[in-house]
Amino acid sequence: MKKFFLFAAAIATAMTMNAKVLDLTATGTAIGDWTVGEATLNSDESNPEGGKYVYDIKAEVASESYITAEPNVVFQIKNTSDKKKAFVVYPGKCYEFGGKNGVLIVKNTNPGDKIVLTAAAKGSTAGDFTDAAGTYPKNAVAVSSDLTLPAKGSEGADEQGYVWKEIEYTSLGGTVEIKEFKGGYRINKIQVGASQGIDNTKAGQKAVKIFENGQLVIIKNGVKYNAIGVQL
Repeated sequence: MKKFFLFAAAIATAMTMNAKVLDLTATGTAIGDWTVGEATLNSDESNPEGGKYVYDIKAEVASESYITAEPNVVFQIKNTSDKKKAFVVYPGKCYEFGGKNGVLIVKNTNPGDKIVLTAAAKGSTAGDFTDAAGTYPKNAVAVSSDLTLPAKGSEGADEQGYVWKEIEYTSLGGTVEIKEFKGGYRINKIQVGASQGIDNTKAGQKAVKIFENGQLVIIKNGVKYNAIGVQL
């Protein structure tokens, strides 16, 4: 079986752990490498010769897609009504959530695992992972203070107009769910489980990870939480 997660040793001050990187620009290079559930190929919008597969979903159906050999990273999207162009798979390039109802699901994480997304807003609306209701992320804490993705065509864009940016979270363990709330986005890389050594805390940081008495402590906005999210 092919291994699509690339392992890289991550060395830190206090401990060493392995990072897993799912790089969609180098894996899932054929549509046959993907499992696409509960969705219908939109033949009018798709261009298989050009490596573009557009999918529609029915109302209230949660479509889950993933690279078949790596089922721990799932791209889920659900809509309250039928949705045309709900998501797009670009094999060997990226996955695109067609709207704001997409959820990235990362399974089997350990408390303290770093989760880093490399993503870009899919169009003229900036992406935003900030949840005013505080429901997302689930089982994780946002480390990045800026959770927005610049709109397509903004400064720093690539040749196709996309501005790629890293957004970081720390897992509290188990299944993590991350949601974007504006206009949809593209994602081409997910890093999970990088080394979590002792961090040097700095003034002004929104969230940091440290070890106290051998236990992981997450500090966010000056408040300490343990690995399962309980305030200390």
